[in-house]
Amino acid sequence: MIEIAVKAGAAHKQRNDAVVLPMFEGRKLAGAAAQLVREIREVKGYLRKFDHLGTFGRMGVLYDVPGMHTPRLLFAGAGEERRFDLHALRRLAARAARWLQESGARDAALYLTDVPLRGTTLAERVQAVAEGVWLGLYRFDKYQGRKQEQKRPLRAVTIMIPSRRDLAVAEQAVTRARAVAQGTYFARDLANEPGNVCTPEYLAEQAAALADDRLRVTVMDKKAIEQAGFTALLAVNQGSDKEPRFIVLEYRGADEDEAPVALVGKGLTFDAGGISLKPAAQMDEMKFDMCGAAAVLGTFRAARELALPVNLLGVIASTENLPGGSAYKPGDVVRTYKGLTVEVQNTDAEGRLILADALAYAAERKPAEIIDLATLTGACVIALGSQASGLLGNEERLLRALRKAGERTHDRVWPLPLFDEYQEQLKSKIADLRNIGGREAGTITAACFLSRFVDDIPWAHLDIAGTAWNMKGSELAHPGATGAGVRVLVEYLRMRAEP
Repeated sequence: MIEIAVKAGAAHKQRNDAVVLPMFEGRKLAGAAAQLVREIREVKGYLRKFDHLGTFGRMGVLYDVPGMHTPRLLFAGAGEERRFDLHALRRLAARAARWLQESGARDAALYLTDVPLRGTTLAERVQAVAEGVWLGLYRFDKYQGRKQEQKRPLRAVTIMIPSRRDLAVAEQAVTRARAVAQGTYFARDLANEPGNVCTPEYLAEQAAALADDRLRVTVMDKKAIEQAGFTALLAVNQGSDKEPRFIVLEYRGADEDEAPVALVGKGLTFDAGGISLKPAAQMDEMKFDMCGAAAVLGTFRAARELALPVNLLGVIASTENLPGGSAYKPGDVVRTYKGLTVEVQNTDAEGRLILADALAYAAERKPAEIIDLATLTGACVIALGSQASGLLGNEERLLRALRKAGERTHDRVWPLPLFDEYQEQLKSKIADLRNIGGREAGTITAACFLSRFVDDIPWAHLDIAGTAWNMKGSELAHPGATGAGVRVLVEYLRMRAEP
């Protein structure tokens, strides 16, 4: 990660390799950009030579402007002023950072925080810019023999603020952004690893490496899992030669007697579908089926870095789902950790089985609330696409708070109903319930299944199947894992701890 600092000062006095200023449509300038034009009037004439300057994401660069100490003066198109918000600011920072990386600039001063953005604080704007820079520059290229190394890579960015009086506030905002970005990087790295590297054992090792004085990590191997009675996890694991792992994290940031928030993650390090084999096309992307677990681990890392004043319980069930000779089969009846029996009608609906054991264990620990994350259903991708994660649960307060956190971070979640009538689709003639509810309302019936294992504890389920990875990439994510879930959870926990 490149270094990001904060500073106050006039644009025409900066000696960085580049100075970045925002421009809205209609060549409208604000803040430091407007001040610069007043200081160096020639700039206004130069800007008239650019077509479409101000269109969102379009970059216009002036070189060696008289009166400027920087060799590059970059005007970053911010689009329509009335539509500009915190997420647009985050995206603009990401675009500018990528342009700087490719331009050969080694350091840059970004004047993006004094844009007219109503209803936001300077700290929120600084955090958005820092997150945009870090998330936009992320790459996963460790397995490329010939990496496209930049001859002059971007090494440092300075976020410029209007007044030195706000330096302390801005520095705190950068610290928050760094922790969130590190957590997101960690989640992305884990998910982007190929399935032959990121096995359940590897995932457990990465979790164990997070342990410190405040964060305790316990890893159960197959023998310990058998002794504990996580039988649904063991059933899904039957077709794989790789042993499963059950991971428990305990972070102490509040009083010892304060009930923790439980975060539960689905850790399918590769999902071929088992006997109900998936189609070959895009099966390679099933290495991403552990993105729920990755998000939980990324959130724990960020919480630790921020020393959030909360107690957290993390629970991750991890295995592969393969069609080996011992694999569980359609028609099998599986007993869960809670004691409920499940008729397996589709072995590719395995995520809810391993989550059943993880959720029941978490509920047994009596947390204040439970939030689980899982790449659970293709139906959620059909319903919401890649723009929002599905949100279901049993307590309106928790659902509203998560939705608010999602709006603040643009790691958005969207509610779906969980009416009792949907439970009818899970009825089985030979067991307590079956693991699929038919074609209708697939995301909802999957959540109905999970609801059977949380008792009466406040619970929310995030289906991140559509948001956890994007093979086309975006402004804030290189093609591959996105780290969905980390930012919304960190913001939710921060809001909860510091109302």
